[in-house]
Amino acid sequence: MVDGFSGAGKTTLATELRRADRSVTVQSIEAFYLGWDGLAAGPGRAYAQLVEPLARGEVPMVAPWDWRHDRVAPARRRVVSGLLVVEGVGAAARPLRDAASLSVWVDAEPDERERRLAGRADWADYRPRRAAFERQEQALAAEEGTRDAVDVVLRRERGMWVRSGA
Repeated sequence: MVDGFSGAGKTTLATELRRADRSVTVQSIEAFYLGWDGLAAGPGRAYAQLVEPLARGEVPMVAPWDWRHDRVAPARRRVVSGLLVVEGVGAAARPLRDAASLSVWVDAEPDERERRLAGRADWADYRPRRAAFERQEQALAAEEGTRDAVDVVLRRERGMWVRSGA
């Protein structure tokens, strides 16, 4: 599970893992949020729809959030091969963290995160929701104690991933 605040580099890390090993399946936890105000629902929905079926040896049926129509979309099969990497804000919250073989927090300075966010392709949609979403991500991380509970904290320095101190 790869967690961290918006703009920290979670998707970059997950993409690099996938690029390094084509058997890696990357799943964004954003598919499990219940819209812009539903971040807290994401970890539980991801566990129920993705992790539990995999633990039973089944192919998960995922009902992702339809961001365009602002509703839950019809469930569809989510084939997972090899190592599953769930990435996004809340990906290392319980119960996902408890089911993971490794949980990672990706760290970056607040100014750096904001700079990265402003450069994203979806910034125009995200910008008016940024403050409200930031409150949600801060609240979830505090409630879960996520950064202190993960196995590894990483940060990107000069194009390389380095282990960060506490």
